[in-house]
Amino acid sequence: MLQIAPDAETERETATEDADDLYCAACGAHITKTSWRVSRNGEHEHVVFNPAGIVFRIVCFKEAPGVGGHGGASDEFTWFAGYRWQIVGCRGCNAHLGWEFSSGDDVFFALIKPKLSDKKPGSA
Repeated sequence: MLQIAPDAETERETATEDADDLYCAACGAHITKTSWRVSRNGEHEHVVFNPAGIVFRIVCFKEAPGVGGHGGASDEFTWFAGYRWQIVGCRGCNAHLGWEFSSGDDVFFALIKPKLSDKKPGSA
């Protein structure tokens, strides 16, 4: 009978957990997890533009502990009707990573897809 050493099981669990993590592409800080994906307006991923015409590819998450808000919330030019937005940046390097959207008790994060990485810092 094949037996798995306790250390091997722990390594396998850690590898699975790490595969779920998303990091800041600029500094490698942990931002969110793929398992925290949510859909808004029927999609997880959106292509949007701001009033200056800058286009963003965003992906939505219910949690993003690796970001912090900057400035006050606004409802002007919101991409999601009924939601206010606030700019969020990486807690590690302060890079602009996206926006926090809130409407009452519903909060989600719209993060700029190219600014996220699934590669753990220091991994090849």
